Amino acid sequence: MITLHVRLFGLIACIWGAILLYFYHSMRVRFYLAESFHHFVLIGGIGILILGIYSVICPKEKESSKHSHDDHCCGSCDHHHSHDHENEHSCDHTHDEGHGPWITGLLTLTPLIIAMTYSTDQFSFSALEKKKASVKAIAANTQTNRPPFTRADLEKNLSRNEHGEFQMRLISVFYAAGDREIQDIFEGLPVELEGRIAPENLNNSDGNRMRVFRNVITCCAADIQMVDVTLEFPEGAQKPALNDWVKAGGTLTFESLGSEVYPILKIREVTQAEEPYSEFQQRQ
Repeated sequence: MITLHVRLFGLIACIWGAILLYFYHSMRVRFYLAESFHHFVLIGGIGILILGIYSVICPKEKESSKHSHDDHCCGSCDHHHSHDHENEHSCDHTHDEGHGPWITGLLTLTPLIIAMTYSTDQFSFSALEKKKASVKAIAANTQTNRPPFTRADLEKNLSRNEHGEFQMRLISVFYAAGDREIQDIFEGLPVELEGRIAPENLNNSDGNRMRVFRNVITCCAADIQMVDVTLEFPEGAQKPALNDWVKAGGTLTFESLGSEVYPILKIREVTQAEEPYSEFQQRQ
């Protein structure tokens, strides 16, 4: 590979490394990875950048591998026939080097830069709907995220807001819909939930319902699932805008639709809240 090619690929590596560092420094990484994985982006970006800079500054050209007739052709064409170059076949070798390094660089960087420039750093509501977690599947999950089993445990372990509502994790309320025992404890409970607002398309003929949701991940946005709770507003109540980050206080109940049970928060009040560094919640 010639020196120019080495420098070109070094430049591509520098751009990749710089983009990783940009995502880390600008905090856009929080939309794609759980917080515990952010340092890998920093370390990887620095490593790729160092490798790229070294390749640009100190390229090493491969030694030319010229083929002589005696060293190669005659060795591979020794079939006891005449080596008359005017009358017999030639053993010249043509090496196909593909589409070249410039096209490689273009194909490598163009999709990356376009995606980085035009990405909204979030899922659309239709995409989130496809990522919605199943209450039945959640019910069969580990006990790690399950809420306490008695009202007394709630009193001991959960704080309340100024209205006496339990400040609960949204994922805990979602889990409760898969457990009949927990449903009985949570039924009629004054609760405050925090999350992002999404439209409600299920059983909402009156238009008085929305959803508050959180995204749950293991490590990255590729394994994301959405957990949500339906918000039911009183008639004439002012509703928040879609995508607003809110605190919603009210009374918790449950609704059965077919074989599924869904949590419903009958709204007392919804207020704007400060968006956290990352909207993701870990499964554990």
